Amino acid sequence: MTFAVRQIEEINPLSEISVANMTPGAVGNGTTVFVSQAFTLGSPGSAFPATGALGDQIELYPSAAAATNGLNITAYPTATPGTYAVYFTNNTGGSITPVAGAKYIAVATRFPNTAIF
Repeated sequence: MTFAVRQIEEINPLSEISVANMTPGAVGNGTTVFVSQAFTLGSPGSAFPATGALGDQIELYPSAAAATNGLNITAYPTATPGTYAVYFTNNTGGSITPVAGAKYIAVATRFPNTAIF
């Protein structure tokens, strides 16, 4: 068996880690709450905006202090670099209110358009 030809960007894609404090409010059963949030590099609210952009894959990690157990949280880049559309979905049977101002970490991964899959 031969090795498949791969580009280094496929094996080690470009990633950026950014943070923000969010307050999505109560998420009732069977509902989705939307938050548009600007993320920054370093500490939340720093002067260094994140650069994640359309086409990037965004993974969002709430801190344990956010109390988001039971919520499905997804994030997508918007037309504004470093601003992500974050959706909190609840299908637990009851209402869940994440802690206001809790820290969330976003990992934006960029695969170059020259990558061969």
